[in-house]
Amino acid sequence: MSRIKVRAQFPKAFRDLDQPARYKVYYGGRGGAKSWAVARKLLIRATQQKLLILCTRELQSSIEESVHRLLSDQIEKLQLSSEFEVVQKSIRCLSSGSEFIFEGLRYNTDKIKSMEGVDICWVEEAEKVTDDSWRILIPTIRAPGSEIWVTFNPHLETDPTYQRFIANPPPDCLSNAVNWRDNPWFP
Repeated sequence: MSRIKVRAQFPKAFRDLDQPARYKVYYGGRGGAKSWAVARKLLIRATQQKLLILCTRELQSSIEESVHRLLSDQIEKLQLSSEFEVVQKSIRCLSSGSEFIFEGLRYNTDKIKSMEGVDICWVEEAEKVTDDSWRILIPTIRAPGSEIWVTFNPHLETDPTYQRFIANPPPDCLSNAVNWRDNPWFP
C-alpha cells in the first residue's frame, strides 16, 4: 500500500493527535476546530493503514445526524476524492481498505456491544453521552492498540463525560481544552 501525501494544517492544540493513547479528549467552546481537526486526522490516518473507525454520538436517528457530512466535506477540502468512496451509510478508503461506520449509542446498544475490530472510535458531541452508554462503549472498543477519541463542548461539570475524562481522567488519557482562541482560522 502506498502512502498518500496529504497537506493539512492543524491548530497547535491538536499536536498530540499522533501520540498513542487509549483516550484522546478535546473539549471546550465552539469554534475551536475540534471536529475539523479530528475529521482531518482520521481521514489522513485512514489513507495510511487499514482501520475500522466507528463514529458515534449519544443520539443518532439518521446519517444526517452524524459526522458523515463533515468527513465528506473534509475529503473534498483535502483533495482526497479519488481515495475515498462515500456512500450513504459508510465511507471507505479505496487504497487502504479503511472504513468509517456511523452509529448512535442510546438506541443501538446491542449492535454496539457486538462490534468487533474497531481501531478508533470517535465520540462527537460527547457532552450528551450517558454513563450507561460509556459503560457499553468502552469495553466494546477492545482491539489491540484501539483508541477512543472524544470531542465535546462541556455543558455541566456534573455531566458524565466531563466527570469521566476531565474531572477524573482514566490512565492513558490525553485531554486538551480547546477554544476559538486556539483556532488560527477562526473568523
